Amino acid sequence: MTEIIRSDAPRRSSMAALAIGGLIIGILLFTGLTVLLALQVENGYGDAEADSYMALFLGVIFVLAAVATDVYRKEFLPDELIHKIRRPKIVPPRTFR
Repeated sequence: MTEIIRSDAPRRSSMAALAIGGLIIGILLFTGLTVLLALQVENGYGDAEADSYMALFLGVIFVLAAVATDVYRKEFLPDELIHKIRRPKIVPPRTFR
């Protein structure tokens, strides 16, 4: 039977928290640019490239959100498989032929 050993939570990385904070600031910046561009298009001040800029800004928002989620998952969520102790595998020695 596999036993799970509960240990103390791993240390939290301050650089990861700083990176996530920067990524969230970037998400908020590009969200603001997207809203500003949408308001300009709604009022009739948008140019022909507004669709391209909107796609670019939304793409950057999703990429930054994915990176922030990945950093959070790797640095702040515990990996339960590391704490498992498994029975040692016993392999009988084979003679060389």
